[in-house]
Amino acid sequence: MIWATWRQHRATILVALGSVALLTVTAFLAGLVVRRSDSPAPYGTFFGCVPGGGSAQCWAESTLTLVTLVTVLLPVLLGLLVGVTVFSRDIERGTHVLGLSQSVSRARWYWTRVLVVFVPVTVAVVLFGCVLDWTRSTVAGPRHAYIAGGSYSFYSPLSFPLFQSTGMVAGAYTLLALILGSGVALLLRNTIGAMVVTLIAMSVLLVGFQFGARPHYTAATVHAQPLGWSSGAAAYSDGQLLRSYDAADDPRSWQLDSNYVDTDGNAVPIDYNRCETVYEEDWQQQPDETFAEYETRRNSLETQQEARYTACLRAQGADHFEIRYHPVSLLRRFQVTEAALALALSALLFVPSLWALRRLRP
Repeated sequence: MIWATWRQHRATILVALGSVALLTVTAFLAGLVVRRSDSPAPYGTFFGCVPGGGSAQCWAESTLTLVTLVTVLLPVLLGLLVGVTVFSRDIERGTHVLGLSQSVSRARWYWTRVLVVFVPVTVAVVLFGCVLDWTRSTVAGPRHAYIAGGSYSFYSPLSFPLFQSTGMVAGAYTLLALILGSGVALLLRNTIGAMVVTLIAMSVLLVGFQFGARPHYTAATVHAQPLGWSSGAAAYSDGQLLRSYDAADDPRSWQLDSNYVDTDGNAVPIDYNRCETVYEEDWQQQPDETFAEYETRRNSLETQQEARYTACLRAQGADHFEIRYHPVSLLRRFQVTEAALALALSALLFVPSLWALRRLRP
């Protein structure tokens, strides 16, 4: 049975494994270049080196960024092109009749395909994800990407797309997509319909993991700051946390949200237009004052302005500023948790798949 399954699906298996192997080799070669650099940035650069020709490091970093984004889509593509077609193609052609008419049981017919087709593809994706992990290990995860204006943007390995492209999680997602695709194919018995349903279902699941499940794997760490100029500067968009609250904390931690809150911890909307500001000309040194006098006046203006600003925030109900985040030290714990959830969901999907298999008539 194993040999017959291999002969029947060897083209699908070889194409899937070959594609994953190509991505793996590409990531490995690019990783060699990045790891040898003085300031490795294995994610964040996206072909910014093209206009000037660029160095080998720039091209390698851009390649790793592109490969990371492809890895996010890889489980979905494998679910569509491998998971669905392994069963739907036979059903549409009627060739499943031969397999179900033999002395082997339906369960063995099903599990043999899972073993011969799905398991090798899943293992290949796990290895591929491990290579991507290795490319980032020199900085304990992606560090930064240079952006216009001379600033640096930090990326959290707990968030999209870095978390999804790690070996353990990418492998679990792949198995989930393969089982989902095959189950939908057995239920609908139509390749196009099964592909559409699988695409929608996997997209919903991936978004659900990112925004619905992952933030709640453990209680968020809360950092409180007193009202003042520095509190609002701690917020940074796109799920990243700047080194604004403690130099000892890793800026790659995953920020969930940041808000001004009242004494009960409830978010308070702030109307910044109500807060007074010192006009720009007041901060300039006057022709008739020395530098020492200017410094004294500037310090006085800063103190007055911060007092007005703090009073404005407090008048609107704010008591302090809070940042909720997950530290990067939880990365391995979150990986194990999400992979376990994906595998548990895969196991549950076997139930409707086997039910649909029993209803399948030769």
